[in-house]
Amino acid sequence: MKIILLSSYFPPHVGGVERHVEGLARNLHERGFEVEVITSSSSGRGNFPFPVRRLRSIHLPYSPIVPFLRRKLEKIKGDVFHSHTPPPFFSSALRKSPHVITYHCDIEIPSSYRGIPVPEAISEKIIRKTDRMLSEAIERADAVIATTKSYAESSRILRNADFHIIPNAIDLREFEGECEEKEPLVLFVGRLSCSKGVDVLIRALTELEVDARCMIIGEGEERGRFERLARELGAEVEFTGYLPRDQLIRNMKRASLLVLPSVSRLEAFGIVLLEAMACGTPVAASDIPGVGEIAREGGFVFPPGDHKRLAEIINDVLSDEQKVRRIGRRARRIVREKYSWDVVAERIIKLYEEVSR
Repeated sequence: MKIILLSSYFPPHVGGVERHVEGLARNLHERGFEVEVITSSSSGRGNFPFPVRRLRSIHLPYSPIVPFLRRKLEKIKGDVFHSHTPPPFFSSALRKSPHVITYHCDIEIPSSYRGIPVPEAISEKIIRKTDRMLSEAIERADAVIATTKSYAESSRILRNADFHIIPNAIDLREFEGECEEKEPLVLFVGRLSCSKGVDVLIRALTELEVDARCMIIGEGEERGRFERLARELGAEVEFTGYLPRDQLIRNMKRASLLVLPSVSRLEAFGIVLLEAMACGTPVAASDIPGVGEIAREGGFVFPPGDHKRLAEIINDVLSDEQKVRRIGRRARRIVREKYSWDVVAERIIKLYEEVSR
């Protein structure tokens, strides 16, 4: 069976959808499936054990445009086509069958980009257009995957659609090996954008009653603003930029808490939560659809934007080493049982078989 995976972005471009599609492609390849990834040239280039076709694209923020995309996709042959959205363009342009869509999140337009305000009228027009494209694509699809029940049921696109709940996953082999000694270290890992709520974490650090270090790992268009805020508030934060994968995992194993303070529906799951849980590290995240559902299994939730409640959680966790270890052990068990690629890939393959009959 030849599986065609379609995604606007793919590694080395950084993001949760990109990591998910790469993980799925690797697992299908290891299981003997013929796999080809179709993506945009905006993703950059890398080496993979399966073919990756990068269609020439026009690079725009958050959404590359591939000219004549529908015509190009018509020439691609496969037994199952599995597209990932957003951005919506590959899912919308594809007219092949059987077609499975993984709907990762609703589309939202940030209020500003690199400090430049985005007019509300433009945002509304873009959302109306892309929502229509996605609704039509979902109606044509043979199956739709949502990654959590809470997000799907609150989605303006999925709430009236039929969907299968199959979560994101991680490769547990990355997290094997000796556990690191836990330190009073709080981590954020992700893109430094408005939607991630990094300012909430920075403000929480000024309310702490325990000694703690904080590392913010990642890059993004809002890094300068977050660094200025930390200086203005006197928050002790280390901005590391991107780290090599082995260093990132080592820091996750050392940390006592990973925080995901996202404030937007663009964050629908939080693969980084699973990665921290696999390291035996408790997590704390905004109680928003999808993200809160995962965080409850590995730690704590707090109202979005509530830096005082987040500070209380950090104080509580970092003052109790036994709690850190206890929650960490439970989190690792849950990831093994529900969120490893061994488990999730089987469910996706079963869906491929169903739509192929």
